[in-house]
Amino acid sequence: MTASPDVLATSLNAIKNSQARQRPVIMITYTADGPPRVCVPDIGELRVIDGRLLHVAIWPDSPTAADLDRGVPVLLIVPAAPDVHLIRATARRLTGAAMVWAHFDLTITSARIAARGTAPAPFTQPVRPSEGPDTSGEPDARGELLTSVRQKRLVRSLS
Repeated sequence: MTASPDVLATSLNAIKNSQARQRPVIMITYTADGPPRVCVPDIGELRVIDGRLLHVAIWPDSPTAADLDRGVPVLLIVPAAPDVHLIRATARRLTGAAMVWAHFDLTITSARIAARGTAPAPFTQPVRPSEGPDTSGEPDARGELLTSVRQKRLVRSLS
């Protein structure tokens, strides 16, 4: 686990406060063969269980649930003015859950506060050739910049 105890505690408090104040937390799954999938768990459906364990409930037929079942890494983006917390985790489905939701335990693998002007790793990948005009075989820097700008706008709108 890569996070200082202070950063981890602050990140967990940011999740608790976002739920109490009904502010969304963004959950992103990403694979090498597809675009990132964004999920915003309903208020109250993302809970802190202990110092490294979270519990989330999402719609069972969603692409995010399928990604979590395959063991895809999870990135949680938690706006907590003046900071934005980036929390990475691994998921494990809980069996026998009540109701129709798919329930997962998320084990935190790292937590950090985002530096200003940066984007999390899944957003810095170049645009795929099918998504933009890349005729040179080199990564398209315009697509990378555009994706970074979109991510910044999303984080600003949630703050």
